Parts: sequence; structure tokens; C-alpha cells
Amino acid sequence: MTTPPPRSSVAARMAPLDYIRRANGRNVLVKLKDGSEYIGRLKFLDHSMNIILEEAKEVSETSKVLANIGTVFIRGSNLLYVSLDLSKVTFFEQQEAAPAQQGQEGQEAD
Repeated sequence: MTTPPPRSSVAARMAPLDYIRRANGRNVLVKLKDGSEYIGRLKFLDHSMNIILEEAKEVSETSKVLANIGTVFIRGSNLLYVSLDLSKVTFFEQQEAAPAQQGQEGQEAD
């Protein structure tokens, strides 16, 4: 009889939904397939990955708050990912294309 290999961590034994459910009551970052991002406190998650966030805010890619939404329901089929550790989320300022565009506009004016 063969014995299964030992599991090294609690996370290895958990299903992905159970792992996310452990974040219930904590702030999470949710990115949708359309590119929009939301930060809020995870209130609910079901087997279809439908999520309810409380105190939700829509944020830009540079973490600027675009809208305070309050409580929001997000359909699971729209999710791209959920980040459970906001301390490890890094937002970067977008590179401005304006200098390159200004150079091209100047050439067109000649």
C-alpha cells in the first residue's frame, strides 16, 4: 500500500475558494476583465466567485480613487483576479506619452 506524500503547508491542503474565504472581512483588490479595479472589504464569496465588497472604491492603475461605491456585487464571470494581500500590491505611475506625441505633432506642423 502506498502512502500519499506529506503536505508541507496549510495552503496546499485548501481549495482556492476556501483560501479566498479566509480573507472575509479584510480589504482585497479585485481586477475585472475590462481592466477596472476595486478595493474593498470582502463581505461574501460564493462557489461561482460572485463577490460582495463593502466600502468599495474604484481605483485607477496608479491607486487614485475614481469613485466611492459603497457596497458592490461583482459577478464572478467578470473577475480577472483577486489580490488578498494589499501590502504587496504596488501601483505604478503610467508613463506619459505626451513628450513623444508632442515631438510628432511638431513634425506635422512643419
